[in-house]
Amino acid sequence: MEDIALEAAEIVKGLDKAIVGYYFEKRLVLASLLAGGHVLLEGVPGIAKTTLVKALARLLNLLGREEMINGVPYKGFTRIQFTPDLMPSDITGTLVYNPQTREFEVKFGPIFAYIVLADEINRATPRTQSALLEAMQERQVTIGEKTYRLEARENSKFFLVAATQNPVEQEGTYPLPEAQLDRFAARIIMGYPQTLEEERAIVKLHSA
Repeated sequence: MEDIALEAAEIVKGLDKAIVGYYFEKRLVLASLLAGGHVLLEGVPGIAKTTLVKALARLLNLLGREEMINGVPYKGFTRIQFTPDLMPSDITGTLVYNPQTREFEVKFGPIFAYIVLADEINRATPRTQSALLEAMQERQVTIGEKTYRLEARENSKFFLVAATQNPVEQEGTYPLPEAQLDRFAARIIMGYPQTLEEERAIVKLHSA
């Protein structure tokens, strides 16, 4: 337990350097990861929702990581931009016919990753949302007649879905009902910076 606490403290320090403010929000995302849950980040555009998730993946050395486990390709971090024309198979994967072998081959979707960023989840149709939420709850995906686990390592439950949605620009969106919101361990509301010092720190951090 002490080792976990020390590692978590180091990750929090890294998040504090990458993201200004949001003291409790950053720690709640990490706590959800350690608890094996998923998070829903809500807030207006431009307040570092995506940056927070990518910073966490970077601190865990997951960016650009790829590996094969039991014949299944896993990535460290993937980002799915949700749009109205996104299909469930675009998330989970599908069977693709290979004319050379005359057989169907599995094309794995971006859900096979340690951390999955579902950007603007409320812009996809309920059918596509359900495909993601079912994978989150069951931690497995069925493609064709075979079922694949989403927890890459047998001894690890390291599978985090971080979904984002904006409370503005609701035209053409499909809000998540309460039954689907229950799939998330935490629903985190991220507002604007709280103090003038935080705004100055943000300008200093991102100015060239």
